[in-house]
Amino acid sequence: MSPQAQRQIKRIGRADLVVGVPTYRNATTVGMVVRTVLDGITAHFGDLRAVLINADAGPRNGTRQAVADAAADATIPVVIGGYTGTLGRGSAVRAILKAALDLNARAVVVLDAHTTSVIPDWIPALASPVLEGRVDLMMPRYRWPLPAGGLGDLIFYPLTRALWGYSLRQPGAGDCALSPALAQAVVAQDVWETEVATAGFEVWLSSLALTTGPDPKTSQRWRVGQVDLGEKCYLARTHLTHFPLLFRQAVGTLLRQVRLRQTVWQAMPPVQPIPTFPGPPGPPAEPVSIPDVTPLVDALVVGWTEHRALWQRILTPTNLATIEALAAQPAARFTFPPDLWTRVVFDFAVVYNKGERDPDRIVDSLLPLYQGRLASFWRDVAGLMPLGREGTVAAQATEFEAAREYLRGRWEVYLPWVDSGEPR
Repeated sequence: MSPQAQRQIKRIGRADLVVGVPTYRNATTVGMVVRTVLDGITAHFGDLRAVLINADAGPRNGTRQAVADAAADATIPVVIGGYTGTLGRGSAVRAILKAALDLNARAVVVLDAHTTSVIPDWIPALASPVLEGRVDLMMPRYRWPLPAGGLGDLIFYPLTRALWGYSLRQPGAGDCALSPALAQAVVAQDVWETEVATAGFEVWLSSLALTTGPDPKTSQRWRVGQVDLGEKCYLARTHLTHFPLLFRQAVGTLLRQVRLRQTVWQAMPPVQPIPTFPGPPGPPAEPVSIPDVTPLVDALVVGWTEHRALWQRILTPTNLATIEALAAQPAARFTFPPDLWTRVVFDFAVVYNKGERDPDRIVDSLLPLYQGRLASFWRDVAGLMPLGREGTVAAQATEFEAAREYLRGRWEVYLPWVDSGEPR
């Protein structure tokens, strides 16, 4: 945190619970989030010493003022300030975690500043199991509407489950709670000049917690849980400008873990459930919206034109030929099978890590393929209730799990020098 914020933290001295809200130009929504946090702390943790910390990267007179206005009558200490390091969500969360450690907090909750569905009951739902010493990382399990929820449905969840052997439903969620031991391990990692410092933080955090533990000499893992929080709604940034960068950073971070933690997935761990805690009652579930997927299908067609040469060096000839056939389909009959999508992601994971080409270009070229798969998936679940969508997501995850031998085979036989000449 900034020097001024650090001085305020030092004056506060200690806290049982820290709730952190990292922000960047979130003036529209952060006031509501802050008021909700304060209401949640007052209602459920009135006997604890609590502190709210806002780590902000934007102009002083925007989001920070909105936080100050929302907390004007608060009886709970509120710290507002900038932070040092790479501009990004991961760096902001790291600053919050370090501040929580300085306060000797027993739990630290981190919330998205642009969430519009947060309610006071989210605070105890996330924090209580950590305060009680039952988990080290509490992640949410919520209904995340499409298209934003598509990354979790089609990449983060199935890939995390196949690689690490744990069925953590929202490994890329921005709302979570950590124990001080895990927070200490997180801030000590040498990753803060990578995509982890930006939009890749959450999938990296989940991977770290599911594959390592407090003592490197043992096989014990950090205790990870998830809690039902209802529906996740938020005010998204401008999609055309923000999403491609988020996709590059977050998906690239997870793909990088394939190499860094290869001993885990190469052991083919059996999939284990994650302990799931009951959460607060939410509004009645609504059917999945019925979309016009034509723009997503068009994105795949444009991607075929722009990225075909690179795809020839990433995809197997069979997968490439099938993608070519997909790109020729009319939007009304377009379908992108889940088994093909699984092989595509694994092809990209191999070349991202073992190829000799720019990793950013590789993951950028995956985006139109993802958009094509999202179009097919969305059409499949349109009109279904959330339980039906979950069944389709589970089927996709099963495809990833079943294809782990495919990933291992490609990983073992891939030769970077073959990827240096003419297209295959």
